[in-house]
Amino acid sequence: MRPLLSLLSSRCCPVLLGLVLAAPMPFALAAVEGSSYEACPSCVPSDLAWNDGEFDQIYLSTGSAPANLQPHVLAVDNVSRALSLLKVAGKSTPVALFDDDSARNLARGLAAALAKAGPQQDALFFIVSSGNSGLFGAKLGTSGRAFVNQQGLNIVFGEARVDFIGRYRATRMRRAFDFGSRTAASPVRLADDGMRHVRSDWVVVPLAGNGANGAAAMQMAPALPVQMIAVPVVQDEKYFAAQEERLKSLKRLRTQDLISEPEYQAKRAEILKAW
Repeated sequence: MRPLLSLLSSRCCPVLLGLVLAAPMPFALAAVEGSSYEACPSCVPSDLAWNDGEFDQIYLSTGSAPANLQPHVLAVDNVSRALSLLKVAGKSTPVALFDDDSARNLARGLAAALAKAGPQQDALFFIVSSGNSGLFGAKLGTSGRAFVNQQGLNIVFGEARVDFIGRYRATRMRRAFDFGSRTAASPVRLADDGMRHVRSDWVVVPLAGNGANGAAAMQMAPALPVQMIAVPVVQDEKYFAAQEERLKSLKRLRTQDLISEPEYQAKRAEILKAW
């Protein structure tokens, strides 16, 4: 290194020498890149519907999804309480999927994103929660997709409680996360929480509102536990249209082998009984 510096100082211009000495190391170069973590490399900036801080982010993805009941306005407090109930299978006992702060933040983000989402859009979310307390507590990433239909707020998880922050801090290399799928289950295994589960990675948070009116606010009754909340039954044209769509959706789930035949028949009988 010293012969090189001597050569530069004696034979090259001082400006060039200054540039060589001032050039940052690769880590420093990476550290001053964009301040936001890109959990969805395939998403474009215009897809971003909400973000908070360096990591938490929600994108709106347009695809071939069935017509969702969106835009919808969610009640943040009630959705936050529902999210705080979610747990995933652990080595011995189920583990909370979110801490209080991340549950609240995801509820805020989903409310903001789904209020502007179109019928063909899913909200792709990435949220960070604390794995444990303390200054050096792990930061865990959870990703998935959310949308609103007649059954309520659907949340499909792609990955849960991934410890990614250490590698990112050391290398600044971003990890692409899986946002889940309507057609194929992810490895995420949700524990029982009193809510309806379409699959092991797919939960439906019940919401109370006035059916298919996408502009109306959907709210859960705050005084009741989440699993006890029921959608008011008004047997009008919208009600019967919603029941018909439920049967069609149920049939699609069975055709794609996402539910078993006994599950299909039991749910079909339940819908027909309410008819």
